[in-house]
Amino acid sequence: MGFLDKYFIEIKNGSKVTYSESDLNKLDRTYESEILNKTDKKFKSPMRKEMQKSFHSQVRDYAFERILDKHLYTFKYLLVIPNPYGVAKQTALLLFNSSKVCRVHYCVAGDRPEYNFEGDSLPATRHRVAIMGLYHGRNNKVDLQLIDEENSIIKHRVINIYVPEITGKVSKIVHDADKQMSHFPFILLNGIFFNPVVTDGEGNLRYSLQLKTGKLGMIPLQNGRFLLADKTAGRMNEYGIVQPCRYHEMDYMGRVYRTFLLEYSIGRAIAQDGDSLFLVTSSDKDHISDCIVELDMNSGKIIQKCDIASVIGSEYCTVRNWADITRLEYHGGMMFVTVKRLHCILKLDWKEKKLLWIISPPPIWKATQVKKYLLKGMGIRGAICSNPEYIAVPDAFNGEYDIVIFDTRSAGRVKTGYKTFNNSVIKVIHINENERTYSLKDRVKLEKSPRYGSAIYSEDGKYLLAMEGILKRNKRKKAGYSSCIIEVDTASGEQIKRTEFTKAFISAWEFKPHIEDYCKPLERNDNVVFGSLKPPEEFTGQMPETADEKIDRDYFGRIRLCDNLFLFTMVPGMADRIYFIGKKNKYVQDYSNIKPVERKRFFAIMLEGLKPDEYFIYVESGGMTYKLRNEIRVTKKNNSN
Repeated sequence: MGFLDKYFIEIKNGSKVTYSESDLNKLDRTYESEILNKTDKKFKSPMRKEMQKSFHSQVRDYAFERILDKHLYTFKYLLVIPNPYGVAKQTALLLFNSSKVCRVHYCVAGDRPEYNFEGDSLPATRHRVAIMGLYHGRNNKVDLQLIDEENSIIKHRVINIYVPEITGKVSKIVHDADKQMSHFPFILLNGIFFNPVVTDGEGNLRYSLQLKTGKLGMIPLQNGRFLLADKTAGRMNEYGIVQPCRYHEMDYMGRVYRTFLLEYSIGRAIAQDGDSLFLVTSSDKDHISDCIVELDMNSGKIIQKCDIASVIGSEYCTVRNWADITRLEYHGGMMFVTVKRLHCILKLDWKEKKLLWIISPPPIWKATQVKKYLLKGMGIRGAICSNPEYIAVPDAFNGEYDIVIFDTRSAGRVKTGYKTFNNSVIKVIHINENERTYSLKDRVKLEKSPRYGSAIYSEDGKYLLAMEGILKRNKRKKAGYSSCIIEVDTASGEQIKRTEFTKAFISAWEFKPHIEDYCKPLERNDNVVFGSLKPPEEFTGQMPETADEKIDRDYFGRIRLCDNLFLFTMVPGMADRIYFIGKKNKYVQDYSNIKPVERKRFFAIMLEGLKPDEYFIYVESGGMTYKLRNEIRVTKKNNSN
């Protein structure tokens, strides 16, 4: 038996080799030094090291390219790598070489033909085929076709890829799914208290992400990737609440392209245009979700900021969450904004920060400067929207065009002057900017959903998918489900398919991954971490007495160093301060005003900004300080990463 023979699994018309998680970890250790320069580090410590996720993705792809360099695998003798990046178990990567340029078309067999998942790789002789749409807890039949440049099938085979069962909260996420055919075969659910998953029309899980993420979860971007809030790095905000401070631009295979460190909190409304990322944040420390910023994705710097109060006035700016921006859409310099608490949809000229029009119940703006920007409703009775949650602009965005809104039809602090209803509605509104009017083109009545509602059209426009992320409380208790998605025939208004879920989700969208992009290796790039966090403050006082015993790991632990971040877990309320004490310099990170919770949370402290020195770390708890075992040495050298 040859060296490789024990790794081959015989299957019909060929063989395959499967790499395990330990095999992948060995590859990381083998090639890490070729990607990362370990000799020129600004921060040195015996502490456990954690690689930046963006660099880890580069190391993996570099290792896969080196495998292809060796020409060990062919279409007949494949290398199959399940979960190649360690965070998406229902994915796999195929590696092999061919003698001529060709591409691979694959089909993961669904339980029904309409739920087959198909994808194509790029034409090449070095093949990386990103496989998605796998079922968990079973073997998956994957049909492979090798297609030449003349679009002829030159080889064909079928392999099986096994995915272990996904356990935890997502395993029983589907409460009920009827068996009608779906015109939206794969839907991604961005959960509030569960990690993102994709379900097919029968309610089966076809994708899941095994990463700790905050309530914001995953937000889709224009480039086919998504922004993920990383729960493993948190900061205490001005209200004493722990929030994520590290965000990753990722693809659905699990690769991280860029990482952003953000001191400020961001909301769930995000839009993208090229290298610009539009985020919702706070205008000041006394308000939340009332400001839009434009972030340069290549530098992490804010290049423009728009406080909503400067556009629509501050008459209602009397409470903390007075606006609640829940949706942004950017098209050709125009920004469409849903301001939920003020019952309005508005359009801005983003560059000029100028209000162009607003759709809202007129009584709200009767005595304000906004009144002149109100579009006139034609044939409208009652409030056009009450606490609207969502807006989509499917096609044109100037002149005459349609918009889609999800109207929760709920009451709020600001009165509309009209009655509310016990149901929510999706509305298609026709805008005529030349005549400064709008009219109601279509509407679909739904169950009451006070938050997290949205809607999308099918590509042919014949079907509408209504997504209700959280249903009215008494309905949830009675029915046993928390959320649902409903398919509607737009011609008849009939609800033709319904899927119910046991847990609430914050957003949902059609799952259409850019498979060809995932078949390209990441290029080596040292400049992948953007933004910064405030470092600890300089300390001139006296620390409390140091205890002889070690700190209790039940409330403080998992200490590690990730580039210029000191990472750890802590039970909020159990530690007041963390000190960095050097021979010449002292710093302190204060957590005395944190809101206590019972479970551990993940924290990050920025080390960039500490003067060169050797620092020992002390944790203050219960009037005593506890010295950690390992020190951190800050040098004068520039951080190579």
